[in-house]
Amino acid sequence: MKRNMVSRYVATGLAAIGVSMVIGCATTDTVSSRFPPLQENINAAKAADAEVYAPTPLKSAEAKLEAAKSAVAAKDMVSANKLVDEAMVDADYARAKAPTEKAKNAAMKLREAIQIVRDEIKKMPAVK
Repeated sequence: MKRNMVSRYVATGLAAIGVSMVIGCATTDTVSSRFPPLQENINAAKAADAEVYAPTPLKSAEAKLEAAKSAVAAKDMVSANKLVDEAMVDADYARAKAPTEKAKNAAMKLREAIQIVRDEIKKMPAVK
């Protein structure tokens, strides 16, 4: 009786391992399918002037995309997946940071212009 139960557990465990291996080996390369959305995200960041206002995260995203492609070629899917995730975050950050930096620069220029006008007003003679 006990021997019969043990063999059932062993058989069930082996069947579960076999099914897991079959499913794992049957999956397709999902990392490569994530490259086009990542490239679109990078292009969106470039459209938001990230090359000028957020170049560091944009370059990081592009470098990680290339590294992910190399990892896929080397069949290192774990590293490729991680690199794609990191590149997506970097591209999102660049896309969000660019308009903020652009607005900061515009505000600084406006402050400088206001200060110039104030200085000019101070230099004007008093009106009586």
